[in-house]
Amino acid sequence: MTHVRLVVGAMVLGAATLAGAQDAPARVWGVRVLATDVETLAAFYAKTFGLSEVARPVNSATTKEVILNVGATPDIARRATTAPLVIYTRPATAPAGAMASLILGVANLENTIEAVKANGGTLMRGPGRNAVMNLSYAFVKDPDGNQIELIMEATK
Repeated sequence: MTHVRLVVGAMVLGAATLAGAQDAPARVWGVRVLATDVETLAAFYAKTFGLSEVARPVNSATTKEVILNVGATPDIARRATTAPLVIYTRPATAPAGAMASLILGVANLENTIEAVKANGGTLMRGPGRNAVMNLSYAFVKDPDGNQIELIMEATK
């Protein structure tokens, strides 16, 4: 899946129409997902959504951070202009899903749901359709319990 976009829900649901988006004071830089096993969760996202590792800014005995972005190879992912996905060690006191919902735009909803399940994730709800937004959607969980909303623009 080469056209995965990481976006925040408000952007998906209409804020993308902001005038002068190039001059906006802020933009989505990335999305952080907390994990009990950073390596395993990074592998899940790489296999399921076609991401590659860009960097490991933190790698100690107690804390790890892996940054992924869209691309079949690390070189392609480093040049990607999409917002990266940051997998970071979840503190022992933080519950599963201790983050805002991750929303991914996907090219094929059914295939993505199957990839999620094949790689250790679960389907929570859906697929469904939002006729007003012309989107199909489903809610899944990654193997560490983080919620992901998958959206696909409907064909016209």
